[in-house]
Amino acid sequence: MTRITELKVGKVKVTALKDGEHSLPAEVLLNLSKVDRGTIESDEKNSLSLSNINAYLVQSGEKNLLIDAGCRDLFGPTCGYLCEALEEAGLKPKDITDVFLTHLHPDHMAGVIDTGGTSVFKNAILKVMEVEYDFWRAGNFEAVEVNGADWASLAKSVIASYSDRLEILQRDSEVISGVSVISIPGHTPGHAGFRVDDGEQSLIHLGDIIHVPNLQLFDVNISTVFDIDSEIALKSRKEMLDMASTDKILCTSGHMLSPKFGHIEKVGSNYAVV
Repeated sequence: MTRITELKVGKVKVTALKDGEHSLPAEVLLNLSKVDRGTIESDEKNSLSLSNINAYLVQSGEKNLLIDAGCRDLFGPTCGYLCEALEEAGLKPKDITDVFLTHLHPDHMAGVIDTGGTSVFKNAILKVMEVEYDFWRAGNFEAVEVNGADWASLAKSVIASYSDRLEILQRDSEVISGVSVISIPGHTPGHAGFRVDDGEQSLIHLGDIIHVPNLQLFDVNISTVFDIDSEIALKSRKEMLDMASTDKILCTSGHMLSPKFGHIEKVGSNYAVV
C-alpha cells in the first residue's frame, strides 16, 4: 500500500504523506442527523466518519519543506507512519530543511519529536504562526481531554525541542519561496493552510476546515469538538469552500481522503471533490 501521492505545481513537487487513518466517534461530531449518528455508533470502523491524517512534502530548489508531521504513537496502530511515507518519497528525517506546523494540535505536531521529547528533524527550522505560538504558550489550560493542559504541554515540548531553530511567522508570511501562509482562524486561533504558486499553477491547502469529508462536504454545519471557536471555524469553512469552488483552484487538506488532490465543486448547497 502506498502512503504517498505526488504532483507538480509548476516546477515545485508536492507530495501528500499519509500518516494514518481512523474513523471518528460520534461523540466528537456536532450537528449530526439521527441517521448518521446511528450509522457511526453502530460501527466504530464506519466509512462515513473516516478521516485521514496527512502531512505534506514540498520540494523546491534545495528546500525539502515538511508541512505537519502526524500524530506519532498517540492515535493507535493505524496512525504514526510519517517516516515510512517520507522514506517512500525518497527522504529521511535528516533531509528535511524546514518544518511548518499549520497549527499545534497533536495530530499535526507530535511527529516532530520522539517519545523522549527530542527533535526528529535535526537539520530543520521549525516554523509556527505567531498567534498559535502565543496561544499555546500563554494562559491556563484546564485538565480536559480536548484543547486542554495535555495538548498545551505537548505544544510547549515541541517548541522547546526546536528553540534554537525556531521561526515565528506572521499571517502574510512566506514559509519558503513560493509557499505562502493562508490564515484560517477558528479551529485554533492561529490555524493556517498554505498556498503553492509557480508560474500559472497553484495549489491551496485548506487546513483542518474539514475532518470528515464524507459528512462535512455534504453538510458544512457538521463540526467537531476540536474547534476552539466553532462559530469562526464554521465561517472559515464556508468561506474557504466557496473560494475554492469559485476560483476552481486545485485543493488538498489535512484530513483529505483519496484522491488527495482535487477541485471543490459546489452542488446545490453541498460540495464535492472532483
